[in-house]
Amino acid sequence: MNGTNMKYPIGELAESASAAVLTADDQRSEKKQERNRSIIKLCAIGTLILIVIIFSSIAWFTMNTDVESGSMHIRTTELPFDIATKGASVRNADVINAKHSEYAEGVQAIYPDADDVNETYYTGTSLLLRYDAASDDPATADIDESITPDISPGSSGELSLYVIPKTDSAINVKVSLNVVAFAEIEKKVNGVTVTKKNEDDEDVPDTELIEITDASDFAAAANAAGNTEAADSAADYVSAAEYLKGHVLFFGDEGDTADTTAESARYYYTTPYTTRIINKTITAGNEGKAIQIPIYWMWTNTLGQIALPDNSSGKRSGYPVVSDNDTNGKSALINYLKTNAGSIFNNNSADTVSYITSVSSAGTLDESAFKTLSSGYNKADFEIGTKIAYFMIEINVES
Repeated sequence: MNGTNMKYPIGELAESASAAVLTADDQRSEKKQERNRSIIKLCAIGTLILIVIIFSSIAWFTMNTDVESGSMHIRTTELPFDIATKGASVRNADVINAKHSEYAEGVQAIYPDADDVNETYYTGTSLLLRYDAASDDPATADIDESITPDISPGSSGELSLYVIPKTDSAINVKVSLNVVAFAEIEKKVNGVTVTKKNEDDEDVPDTELIEITDASDFAAAANAAGNTEAADSAADYVSAAEYLKGHVLFFGDEGDTADTTAESARYYYTTPYTTRIINKTITAGNEGKAIQIPIYWMWTNTLGQIALPDNSSGKRSGYPVVSDNDTNGKSALINYLKTNAGSIFNNNSADTVSYITSVSSAGTLDESAFKTLSSGYNKADFEIGTKIAYFMIEINVES
């Protein structure tokens, strides 16, 4: 495989939903209740990207379970570009290195960007991508903006990915995106939770981090940790991982969430990457320059932000993911919902596609269909919240 493989574990996951959300009367308007009522606390890997360039190694095969080995080719020829990242910090590298110790911070060097402005980047064959923390606003004494907020439905961010061409000719790169989920379960002996001391010398449960691939592997890992209850629920963990994959969307550019003419004109993104494949041409004349490949992600909070054609019904909670006037973007997202219904709605049925068509069509809203779909979307978020502790965006970059 002539490419690079990257993983992007994203921030601390907050409670995704409370049980009350699932039966609330205001489900019709798709408003989720306050999540601080949930007793579920999801932990963090942190916002970082892992890059590993593969030439003659087959290690990549073991890290990507969604691609058949028959479709892969290993070439020892050098890639016509390097991969780079920039930023002041790496989040929780110790956590991810506990599972994949091959990743490092890379080599620091100065490169010009597309505008010939020199900046510091990090390159290497096995990289943790970086980020810049926000600055603390002294006007908000009770909030420290420099601390990355928990990840929950509605969270979003940008991936710090750069390509540095080794030639002055134009080059083409293909970026593939995937979402990988992890569970954190308690270790047990004879049904009793094993404890350990934390930094405050308090007894806390000892846990096992498990990458969720399939039910059989998950059950084996859970049984090895002595947690038969988690092992018996292996299929539920796999389903939750699929829901997370379905709910995280990717985009090519930012939208406008600060339109001063009308709040109804605001939206989050453009260019949805619904196939999770990006084909990018780096134009000629950029040898040795760090050229960004813009990628934005969003764990969309509500179905209405994706599916409703406008907010004439008053049922949409939050800004739309793409502009209501973006015909191509809207169409791509609706097709995505239909194609991936089993990974988006926990009540997926033979009627789901027709419900999506009804809800996404202009005119009077089919409230019954909208209620059913919203319930399935929110229940899927609830499953994520009860089963998933960490998730990563896995990125593969090819020539």
